[in-house]
Amino acid sequence: MGRFETTAATYAARREPYPPEFFAAAAKALDLKGTEALIDLGTGPGLLALGFAPYVARVVGVDPEPAMLAQAERAAAEAGIAFPLVPGRAEDVGPDLGRFDLITIGRALHWMDREAALAAFERMLAPGGRVLICGAKSSGLNPWRTDLERVYRGASSGGEAAHRRLHEHFFDGTRFARVADVEVEHRHRISAEALVERALTRSTTSRAVLGERVEAFKAELRAALAPYFGEGDGEEIIEAKARIFVAAAQPRGVGQVSESR
Repeated sequence: MGRFETTAATYAARREPYPPEFFAAAAKALDLKGTEALIDLGTGPGLLALGFAPYVARVVGVDPEPAMLAQAERAAAEAGIAFPLVPGRAEDVGPDLGRFDLITIGRALHWMDREAALAAFERMLAPGGRVLICGAKSSGLNPWRTDLERVYRGASSGGEAAHRRLHEHFFDGTRFARVADVEVEHRHRISAEALVERALTRSTTSRAVLGERVEAFKAELRAALAPYFGEGDGEEIIEAKARIFVAAAQPRGVGQVSESR
């Protein structure tokens, strides 16, 4: 069973959302014409690809987890969007899919083999193509976030700091230059139980990872959230971001990922 198989059913509903304003802002920053082809690597349930679909001509998704691909297929059908899905790793995508003007990657970059992924980007990108590294997270302004993160850290096997460093330095020493950032703040209503369910969609605290510790973990989360939510919903501030990279004309060689903070 894959690490994400147990999370697929709730991932799209409970993970921090990419709001419509994020896709509109990114489309404006990219000056999209509606003629572009986009490939979403590590697509999961298709959150990024389907969000960008109204702004481009073609979207394709790639993911190694069958349960996630099934969720993406259902979501695309409900939205009436043509969304071809390719099972497998992003690093293994060959030239048969053609070239793409946009590569989008959400919560998947740290799962990729860096050297193989960079070679795949070179195969996939059309001249002038761009890579978007996207993410949406609960803001530190949310009063309950510190207590929630404390419970996460106590239950998980770690690795989050290394993941952040890899994201930050993935393109160091390559011909991909960071040319723009998109940042959107979004507020929505959420319940404590929705945050508990979200925790089980994280790779470090999924049911597959926690095993028999799941119920104890959920109880600890509920106790941590109780002072902030009581019986009703609360407001959550979401920060959705995209870093936009463009390949320079001449490669500079692929270097090592920096470990500096």
